[in-house]
Amino acid sequence: AGLLSFQALPMLSDISNRTSTAHRTPQTDIVCRIDSLYKAAEACADPPYLGEITQCYARAEMSQRPPADYLERRQPHIQPKSREFLVDYLTETHAELRLHAESLFVTVFLLDSYLDRHEPVEARKLELVGITAMFLAAKYEESGTQLPCLLLLDTARNVASGGVGLVGCTRQDVFKMEADILSTVGFRLTAPSPLAFLHRLAHAACVQGTRTEFLAQYLLELALAEASTLAFRPSTLSAAAIHLALHATAQPWEAEYAQLIGVGHEAMMTCGRALVALHRRARGNRDKFVWVKWLKEKRGAVSGIDIVSPGGHLDSTRCTR
Repeated sequence: AGLLSFQALPMLSDISNRTSTAHRTPQTDIVCRIDSLYKAAEACADPPYLGEITQCYARAEMSQRPPADYLERRQPHIQPKSREFLVDYLTETHAELRLHAESLFVTVFLLDSYLDRHEPVEARKLELVGITAMFLAAKYEESGTQLPCLLLLDTARNVASGGVGLVGCTRQDVFKMEADILSTVGFRLTAPSPLAFLHRLAHAACVQGTRTEFLAQYLLELALAEASTLAFRPSTLSAAAIHLALHATAQPWEAEYAQLIGVGHEAMMTCGRALVALHRRARGNRDKFVWVKWLKEKRGAVSGIDIVSPGGHLDSTRCTR
């Protein structure tokens, strides 16, 4: 809060820009340091409405979220492992098409919502549901071009020719499934995702766009493929992910971060142990695209980072809250 008082000195940046390194004095060094602090504080300052948005997310986050055991109850032909493979394939397709990060979370939300509410789906149609869910997510989240949607239709055609296992999938099949998904989910295309809460926390911790945020996002994408993580609130997943990422990258964790989004300490720690277990299972598995994706240098090679469970003890606890 104290740093924001420097807003009364709007010309500091001009002063520091005009000060050459060849004519630095102790006084100009102080000006430059103050200017840096001012810019950092401005970057991390909360817009006045951000708290209200977060509260709205917190009230709505579980309203449309399927239960963790929905496959067992509603889809006898689909195994959790099949869903896991599909989500990893969708993650790869999402990366190839360079869609926005939120599009992947909307895709999986639509996939789970449809399967939770629909009558039993044949296993051979699961990929069609997944591709169509991404088709819808791209139409909802992407802007400025129809290219991603058209490419997704081509992806469906390639899948039909043997890519993942669909038989006889055409564009008309995608359009028909699109209408079925929309009517089944009641045209509700989104709910607050873990990514929305992650952006809030990364903003509060001033780690937006850093390796720390990349690591947290990797953990959340790992959790997408694991149906049992549906037992956790999206806000809890985000708090646990950023908590682990901050510690793994030697950044300070403040208890206020979790309080910002209404997450309790014990829930966060339990979820954190589950995320560490997922990270350990995925590490080194080159058949798992999400691990390979986040091993690339442009994403900070974060999937190769060692992560320790909250409390310092590696734990293989599954997601059973």
